[in-house]
Amino acid sequence: MHTGFTWKNISHYKKHFRVAAILFVVTIIATFVFLPYVPTNIRLIPNEVSELTIVSPRYLEFETIKDQEKTIALRKRRASLVEKVYTINEEINKDIKADSISLFTEIRIYQQTNQLKEMSILSKFNPNERKQLQSLDIKALDVLENLTSEIIEKMLAHGIRDVDKKDIQVRVHDELESLHLNTQTEALISQLVAFLIKPNLSPNDLLTQKAQEREMRHIKPILSVIKEGETILYKGEIIQDTHIETLKALKLHGQKTNFFKYAGIWILCASLAWILIQFLVIFSPKTLHAKYLLFIAMITLIISVSSFLFQKADFLPQLFNPSFLIPLPVAALLLSQMISPNIALMISTQLGLLIGLMYFGDIYLTIFYFCSSCVSTFSIHKRHSRSQLMLAGYVIGGAHMIFILVYGLLKEIADPWWFLANMGSGLFSGILSAMTVLAIIPYLEALFKITTPQTLLELANLNSPLLKRLMMSAPGTYQHSLMVANLAEAAAEAIHANPILCRVGAYYHDIGKIKRPHFFTENQFSGENPHDTLNPRMSKMLIVAHTRDGLELAEKYKLPSILKDFIAEHHGTSLVSFFFEKAIKLEDIQDPEREKQAFRYPGPKPHFKEAGVVMFADSVEAAVRSMEKPTLPKIEHMIEKIFHDKIEDNQMDDCPLSLREIDIIKATFLRMFHGIYHTRLNYQEEIDAIIKQTKSKK
Repeated sequence: MHTGFTWKNISHYKKHFRVAAILFVVTIIATFVFLPYVPTNIRLIPNEVSELTIVSPRYLEFETIKDQEKTIALRKRRASLVEKVYTINEEINKDIKADSISLFTEIRIYQQTNQLKEMSILSKFNPNERKQLQSLDIKALDVLENLTSEIIEKMLAHGIRDVDKKDIQVRVHDELESLHLNTQTEALISQLVAFLIKPNLSPNDLLTQKAQEREMRHIKPILSVIKEGETILYKGEIIQDTHIETLKALKLHGQKTNFFKYAGIWILCASLAWILIQFLVIFSPKTLHAKYLLFIAMITLIISVSSFLFQKADFLPQLFNPSFLIPLPVAALLLSQMISPNIALMISTQLGLLIGLMYFGDIYLTIFYFCSSCVSTFSIHKRHSRSQLMLAGYVIGGAHMIFILVYGLLKEIADPWWFLANMGSGLFSGILSAMTVLAIIPYLEALFKITTPQTLLELANLNSPLLKRLMMSAPGTYQHSLMVANLAEAAAEAIHANPILCRVGAYYHDIGKIKRPHFFTENQFSGENPHDTLNPRMSKMLIVAHTRDGLELAEKYKLPSILKDFIAEHHGTSLVSFFFEKAIKLEDIQDPEREKQAFRYPGPKPHFKEAGVVMFADSVEAAVRSMEKPTLPKIEHMIEKIFHDKIEDNQMDDCPLSLREIDIIKATFLRMFHGIYHTRLNYQEEIDAIIKQTKSKK
């Protein structure tokens, strides 16, 4: 069984090749994004003589082993100065309060029985104190208990570290001074408090440790400083452990490449590629053409490589940040001009994310390039002339100055010279981006066969050789094309299509009539019609041939492929109805429906909006031009009929124009013809009336 390559499986191979090409581009981009993370290793062996002088590539503050030892010793000294933290022991408070209750209970029993139990609390008082307590009545005893408990409660709440009887006497006196008690009672309360009270503060190791840690945190780590350009090791010097330690801190010694990070970057790049492809499939299927994908791949690769080169750049003074010079605005402008603004914004935003990742996750740089991409895309939207493109460069440069100011403020940079240097470079970058696009866009157009608005504006020049030839050879067709261009441009603006493309497409859609102009009614000025003597089928062949002749001229004059589409599609597969009806009258046609196919244009049908607009404009202008004594109602009826017939004839099947857009196009045409065929004053009648009025006055 033959299983080799056949034409049937070409599309299968193309699909796999396209997937492989995308994965290849993804791998290259991921590699360049990952390269800054690959460590640069310098191998050194302690106690050997260095064979090279090593200079620090950047400023660095780092902690050596000796720095760590100094920091630890300093923190320990600071911690040793912290006093122990004491906290109130509630268990001791409970015991003291319990002893107070027990004491006054025993006093009451002693008053009633006059007997003391062994080991009782009251037995520890001297006879005079016991006698004084025994002599108290119930009410006085209650007052004594309350005062004692209240004073003990307050003292315990403040915390007691040591029991000092003199201090207790002073505090009791202060508390009872306002009550004006006698000296004997006050002394008794002092004696009771002193007897019951005891230290209730206990050392709290946990809180002490936390206090020590707080103090230790106040001691910042001692750091060694290496300045950019500072010599770390001289040639011929003995290699010490400190040299290796410094190189390790600079990530220049003993570093291993983290391929897990590369895997993460590759997956991210592949995900962004998938998101972009889905975006194109949904919102711009025509961009899936190989030339557009190749152009997008080239742009993304150039930006990735240039980002890496600027990341490694050391040719600028220290004040300048080379990352602000990455030509991402050039990519946004080129993609806007050669494909579309929405795709430009999508791709440049993704590239901004990768640039931020390449610069070690600098989120502020990502924000800068996102804003730059937005301004670059918006500044050139619907602006196609070279002067407008240069103006966009100044807009981008001014925006860069603002965004760099924001970047510096977010980074808390305090050096005014840094702001001055980098904001100046940002302005220069924006202007240079526009100049670069102006310089290279013609070469990219030729390389990728993509037509930009600049090329269309050049082709719109009515002094171009082909349009001059059309004006000289087929003046009627030339005037028809100008009118079609006006109608198509107005309609394109109304439905937010490309008005420049519509105008230029209308200029060139009928250039095939240059070859045989006198066979078309708009060029028949003598009144003679060569079709009167020709067979309807021959006439049809001559009429239909102008699309083929137009394509030959377009090839000869190297017109862009988009204009060739207008030439081939402006009639679609429409029926040449006049000669078909003439053939029915002159020939014995058995099956008119089947015979219609022989009287149709070869097509194809319009496959983009602008081609559909030109088809309607061409048919409407030709119909109105052929009308005798056109009036607005007649024109309106004719336009309705033409639109209805085109839709019924399935000419719009491949065109993305919606029914709402078709209604807008129809209304725009009507408005245009209202301006052309509006009611005019009969100036001769007005003059005659004035003359008659003057004569009657005489």
